[in-house]
Amino acid sequence: APESYGMASSETGVAAEAAAETTAAVNNSAALVEAAKAVGLTRLLFVRHASSMKMRQGAASRADAPHDWKFDDQMRCLTDKGWEQCEAASEWFNSLNVRAILSSPARRATDTAMGMQKQIETEGKQADVLYLRLVESAHPAGMSEVCEAAFETRGYGPLRSFHDTDEMKAAFSDYGEVVCGGMLAQLQGPGLSEASDGECVALFGHAVFLNAIALQVVLAAGAADTEVDKVLDMDLGETQGILIELSDGSITHMKVEGEAAEA
Repeated sequence: APESYGMASSETGVAAEAAAETTAAVNNSAALVEAAKAVGLTRLLFVRHASSMKMRQGAASRADAPHDWKFDDQMRCLTDKGWEQCEAASEWFNSLNVRAILSSPARRATDTAMGMQKQIETEGKQADVLYLRLVESAHPAGMSEVCEAAFETRGYGPLRSFHDTDEMKAAFSDYGEVVCGGMLAQLQGPGLSEASDGECVALFGHAVFLNAIALQVVLAAGAADTEVDKVLDMDLGETQGILIELSDGSITHMKVEGEAAEA
């Protein structure tokens, strides 16, 4: 496993996300697309974390102690299989011209970013390392009771399966907009907005919640109905990604060659 990795503070983003949570109706996704284009980005990428350990024995339950449960969930690390998945997926990830990495604060997401990038920071090698910035809302715990309850009872599956009621459709849409607000704050923050190299920013996160964020982005980018359907029906596997072209909202399912949709 990698030993170290460059990580920037997420304090600025946290404050901006807190404000975004209270104004979820604001079209953060449209602002994100425009801001990304303004700094020379042409793509956004959403990557699901690799295989991870289950919750520790004796961990708090979400119903009884949600704050403690969130902490325990964020501390879950990758399995040996997860690190192997990162090694395999690094080939497609490093073929992209990535400017910066954003991530859920969950350890399994940041570790996946470390493993897939394969550029480990050392004393003698710092210039080529992409710094990791945290987007707090990308970890869905505590963000939406409707979304969390639906995922807890239904488990993994495509986003369309969570759109069968107006309440759930609206909840996942609002969640996506909040995360877009967090990404926007990081994009406009020091360092990332000033960087000139790289045409893509990647966000590492969690299962169907990534599809919910990606859906808001493709809609804001003016995607055709066929592309919207792809996001709704894609069952994103571990270390697989949704690559979005900001020019037209078209998407590519990024994965290891020959890999099934669900890892």
